[in-house]
Amino acid sequence: MGASNKGKSGSAILSIFTKIKVFLKAYIAANLPKGSKFTFKNRRIMQTYLKSKPAGIQLFLFIGLAFGIFSIFGYAGAKLLPLITGIDFNTFQDVNKWSPNDPRIMLYIRGMLLLQFLGLFLIPVLLFGYFSDPKPTQYLGLRPPHHFVYFIAGTAALLVAIPLVEYVGMLNKKMVTGSDATQWMKTLEENASKQIQFMLGKKSLSEYLLNLFFIAVFAAVGEELFFRGVLQKLFIKLTRNPWTGIIITAILFSGFHLQFYGFLPRLLLGIVLGVLYWYSGSLWTAIVAHFFYDAFLITLIYANPHLIQDQDSTLIAPAQITLMAFISLALTLLLVYFMVKKSKTNYSSEYRNDDPPDALSF
Repeated sequence: MGASNKGKSGSAILSIFTKIKVFLKAYIAANLPKGSKFTFKNRRIMQTYLKSKPAGIQLFLFIGLAFGIFSIFGYAGAKLLPLITGIDFNTFQDVNKWSPNDPRIMLYIRGMLLLQFLGLFLIPVLLFGYFSDPKPTQYLGLRPPHHFVYFIAGTAALLVAIPLVEYVGMLNKKMVTGSDATQWMKTLEENASKQIQFMLGKKSLSEYLLNLFFIAVFAAVGEELFFRGVLQKLFIKLTRNPWTGIIITAILFSGFHLQFYGFLPRLLLGIVLGVLYWYSGSLWTAIVAHFFYDAFLITLIYANPHLIQDQDSTLIAPAQITLMAFISLALTLLLVYFMVKKSKTNYSSEYRNDDPPDALSF
């Protein structure tokens, strides 16, 4: 009996809405100028996605989401990794106590990298994409580029920039050396350098392949999703200027690594990656380029261990570095110019679907 009444009630409500629709169509048709046409589109009442909110609110929510999830993963790691490896957290924090003959240290490091990848990069980004758009992968830029050539041009731009990156790194190091206020920067840099030496210093094929996965793959996928896929998208929307958003994101990208001797080189690479993503229309191009850049350096160190054993060693002879840097700069700018000129991306097309849909459309 109750079910029957509910069915009749639902039919009555539907009938009322149908009559209202017919009335509106008749009213509009009677008042339109002669020769004018209109369409009355039915649309479902849709979920309000985050992309329809102001960019500042989206940014605040994303940072909060990432911080919250990473805090949970960090706490879990601090509890689980000592149980798995037998090394307490305080001992692990002191890089001077790391023994290259203790496989548990490497297991702990890779466990931390995995937790960072999942808890800071992958899960928060995917959740934010899910709540932002009915097509999360499209929203995050995981779509085909305007042209396949962007994969080649973007990867080439990063690789030919290596001499320039090394030269800028030398200048960057001179800028922060010798100041008492930067002693803590030096400490952070030394600890990061020791961790890199520890991870890349083992010359075996299995370790090489594991480093490609835990360093190159995790950094390429995770960092590009986080910085370019979400932050750059939001900063461009916030500033309404692609280059401003790209540069702000590159600054945050470089600062995130807490390696101040390499701040300017990584800033440069962040700008190239941001340009590649924006003008190609696809995050895949930035992911691929980032992977090949890191993989190239890992392979180079695997073949030449002295590059990390001696902190003063360089890829290019000091006598040639200035000339090579200028050539590198010219080639990088040429490839960036090519990517910009070939692009079909513009602000209007990228953000045209960010406004919430109207319930009725005439």
